[in-house]
Amino acid sequence: MTTKDELLQSYHENLRPSEATRRAAAMSAPDLENLPEGHPIRGLRAENEAMNTLIERLLEENEFHEPPASFLPAILRLNGVRTHYAKKEEILMPMLYRYGVTGPSDVMWREDDEIKKELGVLTQTFKEEPDNILLYRGRIRGLLQHMQAMTKKEDLILFPLCLRYFNDDEWYAVYEDAITIGTAFLTGEPEVWEQAEAWKAGQAERLRISEIEEGKVRFEGGALTVRELRAILKLVGVDITFIDTDDMLRFFENEGRVFARPKSALGNAVYDCHPPQVVPAVRQLIADFRAKKRDHMTVWRMIAGKPVSVRYHAVYDRDGKYLGTVEFVQDCTDILAHFKK
Repeated sequence: MTTKDELLQSYHENLRPSEATRRAAAMSAPDLENLPEGHPIRGLRAENEAMNTLIERLLEENEFHEPPASFLPAILRLNGVRTHYAKKEEILMPMLYRYGVTGPSDVMWREDDEIKKELGVLTQTFKEEPDNILLYRGRIRGLLQHMQAMTKKEDLILFPLCLRYFNDDEWYAVYEDAITIGTAFLTGEPEVWEQAEAWKAGQAERLRISEIEEGKVRFEGGALTVRELRAILKLVGVDITFIDTDDMLRFFENEGRVFARPKSALGNAVYDCHPPQVVPAVRQLIADFRAKKRDHMTVWRMIAGKPVSVRYHAVYDRDGKYLGTVEFVQDCTDILAHFKK
């Protein structure tokens, strides 16, 4: 069985020199077995346990001469790992970046993408022709083993690092965002973390007291109160995300619910919110917007079987000064359905 030291050693080449000295930090992290009920790490570990139970069953059935009828539905259930990985990639990893710990997250993010890509290919193949399962035993076995290995890396590296660095308020924010993203492989209601619930209630009360509900935002076409503007934005049905002139995530309105937008990501550099292999393209796009080589870009993608438009626009003030970048994400399913009638 792979030990923690062996896993850490395998990551050594992927760590920047300044981070190599931080590897020992995970060793002094709180005990994973003694976390309070409802703690996000307890939930993530429970998901891994349930997923590993499913994987063990699939590994065994994959060797049958003729897999049972339940084999294909079980393979499709593995797509729940996307929700599990979203909590890693959208919440935990960007928060680790704040502490300068990037190596393990970068490597895991790339591996997560490999797993999701292979899972997507196999899922689509088996949906189109279920009999192909017999032809893909080797790839199925490789995928399942890769997923198993990732659960070990999370337990031995990622989770201890997070526990070592994150403070109480950050964990409460993780708890709130994890609930928003949802659970994978588990049944029943998730555990409640009483301390985090009390923190959430306090945050909501502080926001209620501090917001200027009747303060008006003035536009050329009139003025809206903060209350009116907030209510209107919630009706748009489009995910809106704003990156400021310093490339920091400052605002989102997530009514479209196409992509996860955890609140804990606010204040992060936009580059810390994307997989490592995508970051160069993000940097180039923003550089082009700053230099006014282009002022928008639209991408059309199928996401989770839905047609989605992703539009990026440079934001300039009246004098042409770059203020930031805004992203609009829209699920076009209803629009296409309407025009097909």
